[in-house]
Order: sequence, then structure tokens, then C-alpha cells
Amino acid sequence: MKYQDSKDQLDTPKKILKVNHAGECGAINIYRSQILFSKIFFKDLVPLLESFVEDEKNHRDIFWEEIKSRNGVRCKSYWLCGLGGFAMGLISSLLGRRGIMACTWAVESVVINHLKEQLIYLASKNDRAAYLAVESILEDEENHRDTGFNEGGKSNILYQPFRLGVSLFTESVIRFGMR
Repeated sequence: MKYQDSKDQLDTPKKILKVNHAGECGAINIYRSQILFSKIFFKDLVPLLESFVEDEKNHRDIFWEEIKSRNGVRCKSYWLCGLGGFAMGLISSLLGRRGIMACTWAVESVVINHLKEQLIYLASKNDRAAYLAVESILEDEENHRDTGFNEGGKSNILYQPFRLGVSLFTESVIRFGMR
């Protein structure tokens, strides 16, 4: 998705920050849901998923601080992203260890593509603060994606429909938030 100047009252950098903030709420709840399930069935995954939650909380806080510095408010979809994330985490958990990793790989792959496009747009607008906020989370998100891939999230063709569904859902939520 190429980012463009907004045609309404809320400028695009503010929209990017708000949508990213809401997305972090969704990511936190994906991992929280997976942790609940994993504490019963995949205890060895719990420390990894807990570390992902901590990263996502940090990302959420980075975006929130930048939103507040611009006298902004949360995205209207903040709680909806959280609810959707929890459901996505639960569904992925029901598909097993590889389902969890497939979800991680699919979500983070879409997010990384958006973050890179956001950086291009924000650089063109010379919005250094928003650029730095987005840039500061990119490495963590790439690590989450790569972990999902390396732990089997892309290895099984049986999970391809699930990965596609997760990717399309994630893309749709981001586009909806940016409208």
C-alpha cells in the first residue's frame, strides 16, 4: 500500500501513528491468547510468546507517546483490533504450534511491508518524529516474523490457507484504519 496525503482533517502521519498503535493492541492480544493456550499445551513456547508481548507493549507505548505529543486520541478501532487479535490468537492456537507460528509469520510479514512503506512516506514529509517511532520497531517485527518462519510457520502447505486468511485480515484492518 502506498501512503498518500490525507484528503480529510486528520493528516496521514497522525493516521499512521493511530493505526499502528491500534495494531499493537491487536498484536498484544494475539500473543496473550496464544500464551493462555500454550500454558496448557505448548509450555516451551510461553517464554518466547511472553517476550513478543513485551516487545509489542513497548511498540504500543512508543506510538502512544507520539500520538499524545500531537494532541491525538486513540484510533476508533483500538478495542476492535484488540478483540480481533485475541480471536486470531485463539484460532491459531487451535491449529497447534505451527498454527501459532504461521499466524506470527503472516501478521508480521504484512506489518513489515506497511512499516517500510510508511518510512518512505514519512521521510518524504520530513516528519522525523513519526519516522523514528516507526523505524524503532522495525527490527523487533522482523525478528518476530523470522522466528515464525524458522519455527515452522511457513513450512507446511496445509497452513497456507490459514496464512492467507491471516494476511488478508491484517491487510484489511490496516486499510480500514487508514481510510
